[in-house]
Amino acid sequence: MPYARVNGASLYYEQHGTGPDVVFLHGAGGNHLSWWQQLSAFAPHYRCTVYDARGWGLSRGDMGAGRWTLGTDLVALLEHLHVERAHVVAQSMGGRAVAGLVRLAPQKVRSMVLCGTTAGATNDRVRELQDELRDERGNGSLREHALAPAFERSNPGLAVLYRQVNALNPPRPKGLLGRPPATYKGSMHQAITATGAPVLFVVGEHDMITSPAMIRQAHGLIEGSRVHEIAGAGHSAFFEAAEEWNRVVLAFVKAAPGGNPG
Repeated sequence: MPYARVNGASLYYEQHGTGPDVVFLHGAGGNHLSWWQQLSAFAPHYRCTVYDARGWGLSRGDMGAGRWTLGTDLVALLEHLHVERAHVVAQSMGGRAVAGLVRLAPQKVRSMVLCGTTAGATNDRVRELQDELRDERGNGSLREHALAPAFERSNPGLAVLYRQVNALNPPRPKGLLGRPPATYKGSMHQAITATGAPVLFVVGEHDMITSPAMIRQAHGLIEGSRVHEIAGAGHSAFFEAAEEWNRVVLAFVKAAPGGNPG
């Protein structure tokens, strides 16, 4: 199995297809297997890289450095694979890796698709909406809100598969992915805008973790960005409504600079 040994970690990855590079970044509830519905749509046109973040799936490494390794590991992996520039597709937690990439190696980004994440583009209203959602969810795990309730009722088999993929992840340190301190008022929107890369936000209508209202706030902070809301979907729109998600994201990537697969 292919592993990249970078930054003191062993990162499992797979590459499928040929053409311009597209890199998929999974969320906290997933791993490289999460993208099975996307690979069949994208690999005929692009070289697709999927991988397990450190401490997820088959990847291993010291978790003591916390969330910052998401960005540093992504940069190191791209260098290890000789990926000069890529269209970056991030789901939820993957937005933290995007933020790190934008800070450390913005020249590697051709375009960004941010699904269920603001990638750190935030303001006081986004923080207020986060608090409101937390109160609405109650004390349950975020994992309980990964899928829209209607999806679980109408697609019980896929809902079970989603949870089986999640179950392959080892335990992670408590608090690893918690919100920044209340005193932190920074935002990534200026750095993301400065890359000049096209940005597409995708959000599910019933996302209880990163709501459409939050995403529209982030969209408003990034000049020229676009937003697409998927009706009926929850936080994992890429999994719940793969056909629509693939169609919208594939069209966006193809239209981005360097996205024409020829």
